[in-house]
Amino acid sequence: MTATESTQRRGVTLWRAACRAATVLRALHDEQVLMWELVWQSSRMPVDRAGPLAWTPSLDGPQLTGRHLPSLDEPRAPRRP
Repeated sequence: MTATESTQRRGVTLWRAACRAATVLRALHDEQVLMWELVWQSSRMPVDRAGPLAWTPSLDGPQLTGRHLPSLDEPRAPRRP
């Protein structure tokens, strides 16, 4: 084996390792992007939904608002045991 063959083998080995590392990093990046997209989608709140009830943001967290919420003054039906 000559010195150039040894150098070429080492270069090929390093190139393959670099390609594998790039593939792994690309897969990790794709997984992280997917994770952040799912986190973003799960934390979104609808804005001005059509309908009687809607979630609105507030300082205490999301609150249910709308015209069909039961008021605290209304008598409730007794529960059956």
